[in-house]
Parts: sequence; structure tokens; C-alpha cells
Amino acid sequence: MNKNTLIITLKKFTYFICSSRETENYYTLSTSEKQFYYHFILLINGLIMNSISKLIETLEKSPKSKKIEKLIKLSEFESAVDIQNQFERLMGVWELRWSSSKSSVLNYSPLLNNFQILDLDKSRALNFLSPKGFLGKLLSTNILAKLDIIDQKRINVTFEKAGIIGPQVFGKNMVFLSEIKKAQTGWLDTTVLTDKLRVCRGYKGTTFALLKREDLLIADFFNPINN
Repeated sequence: MNKNTLIITLKKFTYFICSSRETENYYTLSTSEKQFYYHFILLINGLIMNSISKLIETLEKSPKSKKIEKLIKLSEFESAVDIQNQFERLMGVWELRWSSSKSSVLNYSPLLNNFQILDLDKSRALNFLSPKGFLGKLLSTNILAKLDIIDQKRINVTFEKAGIIGPQVFGKNMVFLSEIKKAQTGWLDTTVLTDKLRVCRGYKGTTFALLKREDLLIADFFNPINN
């Protein structure tokens, strides 16, 4: 395939990849164009997965890296997200590893456990913040929220209670959660979702990148509240 033919083929790909009639358009390609298209798609998918893998690795090893924002954009570019059919991926304990926010509470710190626990079976979530180490077992701040899935990407969030969960006394945790009198609502759009990685953008324009903690259970965080 010479240079001119390659350019024409790429233009044709651009048209029917963006078209809603991609399957029908595929059959208009010649045999050589179909072969090229097949390898082209494999290459693109490889680049996407490579970006996601690099993003996960960077979040794990260097959560303060300046490369993260670019890797997020690359990962978002072609990621297909449908949270309505990805409940199992979305549920669990997620650790905040990077955020575009300037707030220390909404960003990664090596001194803090900053988790978001999603329990979609009960349409609820918990924002959990505690010091790492011994103190974290004694005290944590928590915000309890109700979740409402709107479409393939968006979750509406209604913050209902906030407060502190303290140490256990006579087998039960000391819980000081009070209802938020003035209803606070917002939303999160999930833009990348894998078994390990979740990227979302909030209603205030903040981007968050979180990694799933398979070693932690949803019940461990909600049980003190239920008791």
C-alpha cells in the first residue's frame, strides 16, 4: 500500500469509525483495506491498554507524578464505560491516589487513608478519611451518601450524614454521625473503569483517579454504622 493509498484509507477509516453505520461501512472496504483496518484497530487498542496500564503503575508508585493528568486523558480517549452493566467492577473499596483538587482532603497523602466505598446493592457510598497507622484504628471521619445511577456514566450523589467513628467500646464502635440538615447533592461521571482503576469527574470540575483495594471489604466500613 503506497503513501497516497494509505492516506485515502485512513480518511475512509475516520469516516466510518465515527459513523453509526460502522458495520455496514466495513463491507465496502477491499480485502487489503480490511486487513489494514484489523491491524489498525489492534494497534489503537494496544495503545489504549498501554496508557491504562501505565496510569495504574504510576498511581501505585508515583501518585504525585506530573504525568498522571496526561495519562488520564489518554485513557479516557477511547475507554468505553457503561456503569449500568459494570456493577461488579464499580462496587468495592477505592483508594484515592490522585486528584486535580487543591484541597488536601480531596487529594492523595501518604499520611492518610482516603477511601471511597461504593455499595451499589444498597445504593449507598461512604467517604472515609483516617490517619494511617495506630491512630487510624481509633478515629475516622465519614460522609454517608445516597447513590442514584442516571445513565452509562453519571451517578447522582446526595450527602446525608457526616461525622466521626471512634474506637470500639464493649464490642461496638462509638459512632457520631449527624444528618446534614441542608441537602447537598452533586454528581460523578465515571470516564475510565477497569477491575483495578476508576477515573471520575465531579460536578465541580475535579478529576479523581482511584485504585481498587481488593484487600478491604465493603462490610468492614459499613458495619460500625449499622451497629
